[in-house]
Amino acid sequence: MDETFFAGVDGGGTRTSLILADAAGRELARAEGPAGIVDPRHPERSAEVITGLVRQAVADAGLRRAPDALCAGLAGVGNEAERVAVEEALAELGVAGRVRVASDGEIALEGALGGGAGILLIAGTGSVAYGRAGDGRMERCGGWGMIVGDEGSGYALGREGLKAALRSVDGREPPTPLLDRFLETLGLEHAREIPPWAGRVEKADVAALAREVLEAAELGDAVSMRLVRAQAVDLAGHVGALASRLAPWPGEVPVVFHGGVLQNALFASLVSGHLGDTGHACRVRPPLADAVHGALAYARALVHA
Repeated sequence: MDETFFAGVDGGGTRTSLILADAAGRELARAEGPAGIVDPRHPERSAEVITGLVRQAVADAGLRRAPDALCAGLAGVGNEAERVAVEEALAELGVAGRVRVASDGEIALEGALGGGAGILLIAGTGSVAYGRAGDGRMERCGGWGMIVGDEGSGYALGREGLKAALRSVDGREPPTPLLDRFLETLGLEHAREIPPWAGRVEKADVAALAREVLEAAELGDAVSMRLVRAQAVDLAGHVGALASRLAPWPGEVPVVFHGGVLQNALFASLVSGHLGDTGHACRVRPPLADAVHGALAYARALVHA
């Protein structure tokens, strides 16, 4: 087959998704594999995961050569050295005619806004926001990690819920059902077992507790509702900061929500409501496409540059 075709890759912390598509955008094959997040100590491992998926998809599509271009959006390429290391490893493996490595946020922004201006607000296990101005300028806000950032994320909601539950035990917070919810969910018997649990588990385990906090808030728990609202205010502030940095805007600022926490109706509603406090007119809209298709758009641009 001589027709030009491209590969788009979305490599996150839990899995990697790849799509092969032709010049008209028709999907030729897709493949999924293990996490593509970049380990700074071994960046070549991400390249090996991607290469394996590309070869699998090429074979599934009945093709006999590598794609003309590939763009991989990967979690963990926060600095230039890591990005270049993966890009060079992919080029050496001959995975495609041309190769670009970007952050997972960049391809998600491209997919969500179709190359247009606006802001992508992400709240899953962690949180971050990406924005693009009408003149093409791109900026990021947040994404500083669980120690000093991740406001409005699943991790932040879980952490603040744990803190509120333990403060309630002390009498520093009003009574809340959060403690009983956490003990049951975690299979623990006493509040004193929570700190050792929190000290040994992964970030995602704490983030999973956001579900309990949000459900308690939905059922009317005042303590949970207060902390949920505070996290929503912090998250909305990401949008306000980016809207100011990327100004001027010709009209309303398009905002796309992404991530598991923002799929919760209560939380999404609270964040949407507080966008009005940012000083910018914002309009929340659904994404035009997913991150993999954002990567495909970048891959096509490599050939046509």
